[in-house]
Amino acid sequence: MYRIPARPKPLAALMGIVSLGGMTCVATAGGFLLTEHGASGMGNSYAGAAAVSGDTSTVWFNPAGMSQLEGRQTAVAFHILNTSTEWTDEGTTLGAAVGRGVASGDDTANPGTNSVLPNFYYVSQINDQWSYGLSIGVPFGSSTEYDPDWKGRYTTVKSGISVIDINPAVALKVSEKVSLGFGVSVQQLSAELGSAVDSGAACLGLAGNPGTSFTRGDCLNAGLSPGVQENDGYGEITGDSTAVSFNLGALFTPRDDLKIGVAYRHEMSHELDGDVDFTVDEALQGILDSNTIEAGQPLTQGFLNDVGAKAAIDLPATFSVSGAWQMNENLQWLADVTWTGWSTFQELKVVYDNPFQRDTLSVQEWEDVMRYSAGLNYTVNPKLVLRAGVAFDEEAIPSAQRRTARIPGNDRTWVSVGAGYAVNKNVSFDVGVARLSLDETPIDNFDPESQGVGQEVRGFYKGSVNFLSAQFNWAFN
Repeated sequence: MYRIPARPKPLAALMGIVSLGGMTCVATAGGFLLTEHGASGMGNSYAGAAAVSGDTSTVWFNPAGMSQLEGRQTAVAFHILNTSTEWTDEGTTLGAAVGRGVASGDDTANPGTNSVLPNFYYVSQINDQWSYGLSIGVPFGSSTEYDPDWKGRYTTVKSGISVIDINPAVALKVSEKVSLGFGVSVQQLSAELGSAVDSGAACLGLAGNPGTSFTRGDCLNAGLSPGVQENDGYGEITGDSTAVSFNLGALFTPRDDLKIGVAYRHEMSHELDGDVDFTVDEALQGILDSNTIEAGQPLTQGFLNDVGAKAAIDLPATFSVSGAWQMNENLQWLADVTWTGWSTFQELKVVYDNPFQRDTLSVQEWEDVMRYSAGLNYTVNPKLVLRAGVAFDEEAIPSAQRRTARIPGNDRTWVSVGAGYAVNKNVSFDVGVARLSLDETPIDNFDPESQGVGQEVRGFYKGSVNFLSAQFNWAFN
């Protein structure tokens, strides 16, 4: 039987029941960064990506590498991602403000999804010194989707984020040993975040606040107890943003058998503009329609209304140092170290166009991370190249307390193989497959900013991602 808390929470705090913050989701590198750009690099786990400059995907990894390509070339690639994720409950509860009752739902959930990521590249040589190119890809994003009745449904049911990046670039060959590159990134970010609304907790929290004319007993008599899945509503935020930034690169060839690449991508500041839409339980809607709050306005005009919403998010800068060593005519060794500045993501604040809906503040406190990779290319004959690689990605989420059900990420290990085949001097193909394994991932998520009304999700995740990548290359000199 539900026990009514000793005293109601202030109205502002109760708005956290419908918090939709935490704009993140499962991805394949630290945070929600996506590494998948070009299928040739997939076979090496993207080791040496800023140094290899073997095809047009260098526009993304290091624009200076365009100086190594002759004539005009283009490539189209795609990546199929199969994400397998299993969550197991270890004591998920409702919020402290409603007595920390046991959350209803199954003890396991499977939020894995399938995704397809495309890439497009073009490079053209202007003269012996200058080249230009274009990269179109998806550098951030992925998704999670839970069953609508899972235990953590009041924190998330569905999350999706997608960033499309259009990156024109130029390269200057300063000498036979040094090339420089510069690019401009134009990004379009789209986000969709959905959560169940605990109608019982919302009603009990509003009851007894100044200006309301109903009691917590009225809520219970209407069947509105906390955590009852049959009474759940639903809230969803959608939004988009366009932002511009830049990237730099340099490629050094100190010896004929050695290339060193350095690449930097500046952070990107997005200002999302969108809407929040609610589906309200019938019993709760009846109480909201028949009661008033502040200056005689119906509750339905101020709470759980479809309104505009805004949020700001800074996507991180990255800095890579890569090496490619041609050990002999058949074997090339590759290595890469990449830093990603996720410490810019300390919080996410959603501001609603509604004086009765308090801003949602989700504390993240992410940390800067490193990615380490190593790989090799083995040239079997002039037409066939075999590839292999491994990588280790650090996770930006600092602890189980800061991990959310929207992004159950952890440190991850890559193992990959691939091949490249030249049909003739103008046409070639690349394929790559990889498996990414995540460490067992605990979650003990409770946001103190929710003032006790937010659900407390506890458990652990097990997960992996399988990749299949393919790329078509065409040189038309």
